[in-house]
Amino acid sequence: MDQKLGASSEDLLVAPVPGGKSLDSMQRQVIDLSHAINGWGSDLDPERRPGVPRDAAPALGAEALYPSMDAQLPTVKIHKSTEHGRLTPVFGSTCPPRGLSGLMRDRAYHYSEGRLARWMLLLLADRVDMVEHLAEDLVRLRPPNLVDEMGLRTEWRHNRGPFVSRIVLATAIATVAVALLRRRGTARTAAPSGAARSGRRSGKPLRARRA
Repeated sequence: MDQKLGASSEDLLVAPVPGGKSLDSMQRQVIDLSHAINGWGSDLDPERRPGVPRDAAPALGAEALYPSMDAQLPTVKIHKSTEHGRLTPVFGSTCPPRGLSGLMRDRAYHYSEGRLARWMLLLLADRVDMVEHLAEDLVRLRPPNLVDEMGLRTEWRHNRGPFVSRIVLATAIATVAVALLRRRGTARTAAPSGAARSGRRSGKPLRARRA
């Protein structure tokens, strides 16, 4: 199975990466890898394995790792991990990447699944996508229904006590914050006027502060 795609269905590799082939059921029973595995056979004594009665190999039957099926054809860009050799036979196509969030996802899928940058970019792209959809709704004069989308109606109906407590707490915090900001603004405006009054009383002209 050669890998012909990079990070998406539209990202074609210049040179396909040669891949391997999974073993079928018959090969798993015939091929002997004991000479290549360090420590092979160290636990073969049944007396030391209490799980032996339940340790029988299942009947694998026909190979089902990559069954032959008609694969879905992508009509939009579909992202995939670079570790995967090909797209899965079935995938969702209702939310293709678009806008700034789509560009961020394009960049994220070029990183391996073990890279932190991949997951941080995907998380940030989700937040950007939310803002993009909100802006699109506002442009279409279709504001979001916060009461239903945030579950406020359900909270009031089934969880009224804690819901009211959270509202009271949020209101108290907002009131204290507004009061502190107003007090700080009043103190800033009162300081220059107080200095001007003291200068008039002393009869000395006020000097401009040097920058």
